[in-house]
Order: sequence, then C-alpha cells, then structure tokens
Amino acid sequence: MKRRAGRRGERGMTLAEVLVAMVLFGILAAFVVGVVNSVLNLWQAGERRGRGDLVFAAAVERLRGDVAALHTGPRGWLVLDDWQAAPEHDGQPAWRLPRLRFLADGAIAREADPTGRGAVEVAWIVVPEDAANHRLCRLVRLVQPESAPRSFLEENWMTQVARSGAGLTVMDGVAHAEFRSREPGSADFQPGSRVESYALYGFPAEIEVRLERVGGGGRRKPPLLDSDLSEDDPGFLIRGAAPFAQPEFILIDNEWMRVAGTWPRLNAPERGARGSLPAPHARGSILWVPEVDEAVAPLPAAGRRLP
Repeated sequence: MKRRAGRRGERGMTLAEVLVAMVLFGILAAFVVGVVNSVLNLWQAGERRGRGDLVFAAAVERLRGDVAALHTGPRGWLVLDDWQAAPEHDGQPAWRLPRLRFLADGAIAREADPTGRGAVEVAWIVVPEDAANHRLCRLVRLVQPESAPRSFLEENWMTQVARSGAGLTVMDGVAHAEFRSREPGSADFQPGSRVESYALYGFPAEIEVRLERVGGGGRRKPPLLDSDLSEDDPGFLIRGAAPFAQPEFILIDNEWMRVAGTWPRLNAPERGARGSLPAPHARGSILWVPEVDEAVAPLPAAGRRLP
C-alpha cells in the first residue's frame, strides 16, 4: 500500500511546461549563436585587417629601402608628380595617378645592375588594374639601369613601361593614392617635387605615402547599393558586410563620396569628392570601401645633396 501511494505522488511535466522549456532553450541557443557569430565576425575582420597591414608594411619597407639608396651626388635627381591615366570623358575630369622617380645606388637592384656598382633609375607608380575595374589600381615598382637607352624622365616612355605590365606589383586593389614630399625645415607635406641633376639645391627630407586599398572580403564580395541613388540624394542604404572601420570616403562607379552615418545607412555630405562628378547610380552598384594606411620614407642625409 505504501508503494502504491508513492507512485501516485509522482508527476511528469505538463505540455505547457515542455513548451515553456523549449522556448527558453530556443532563446538561449539564439543568444549563444549570436555571440559566436559576433566573435567570429570580429576575428575575421581582424584577420583581414592584419593581412592588409602586412601587405602595406611590406610595401613601405621596400619603398624605404629604395629611398634610402637615393643617389645624393651631383648626378642625382628626383621627380614626384602625377600622370594622366585617362583623359576627360563624358564630363568626368581627367584621371590622374601619382608617381615617384629617382636615381639610386645599383646595389638595391642586381636584376638591373648585376655589378651593383652603378646607378639605377627607380620608379614607383600607380597604374589601373584593368578596363573592368579601372578605378582600382596597382602599385608598381620599376627599375632600369641608368645606362638604358631611354630614361624614366621621359614622360611617354614612363607611361608606356607602366602600362605594359612590366615591373613588380607591390600592392593591388588601390582605390586612391597620394605621394607627397616635405622639404627640409618645413613641417608641411607638398603634393610634388622636382630636383634636377647638378642642381644647387638638395632633395626633400621625407616622402609620405598614403594608400587606400580594397582587399580581402571587401574585394571578393563588396557591398552593394540597396536602392537607386540619384545625383542629389545624400542618403542611401547598403547591402553587405560592414567594414572593419567606418570609412571616410567610398567609391561608387567613378564617383567618390565623403560619407557619414552608421552602417548600413550612410549619408554623403559631399558628393563628387576628389575631383569626380555626382552621378546617378543603379541599385546593385558596387561600393568600394577602402582601408587607409600611411607612412613616411626618410631620405638619406635629410635630403642634403652630398659631394
């Protein structure tokens, strides 16, 4: 009798209790999945950013090595300017890209000067990647012996070599680039510099490089416009993964925009930035969202020309 009474006192979970438990378990599982996804996204973003940092660091180290070998003697020369990658077309202004050329010690480029005792002409230039993505560029390093039949100082020859695909591609996916120089005794960087051979004055003290690059997932699967965008519409919605950091500029087709707001809804307080023109953009247009890196390459002897 006592055993039967104990069994009658036992009771299982009701259907309502089971449903409540399942709901609570579902909420907990969704929370855990959300946390894991957030951590994975942060890790992947940091991994992408880390790879981008390594690419830029390698490029800067090579540039610093070249600049450190600048020929500072009387024969030495340096030109920092830009070149026309595309002429004015359909109301769009001419597209100009930066380049740096100088004479350097041949020991840095045995492929051009096997003896290492002569001098070589070095050029760092930004060139368009291809016709399909013509606003994304490559940073290219070119080297030739000083005794070459034609010099990098010749504008047409420099452009021809750059467009031929010759040289070493140091970095791809470059959306925007700036090379600037700082003169000795000045605190400001200027967009250009020209030092002729046998000039009575010296060289800049430093060369600053600022690159905005689209790489990793931002290149393979870029974000897209979620609706049509007219020429004067300041706000728009984006479809796609958020970048590692809030961008200051984005590129849609041929138009640069200065942007603000919170991803994925941004506004453009400045349309047609960086010399581009405001234009309508269709839903599904690609947004190039670059990451920004900058560094300085000091010249030997702080730019003083040595005998």
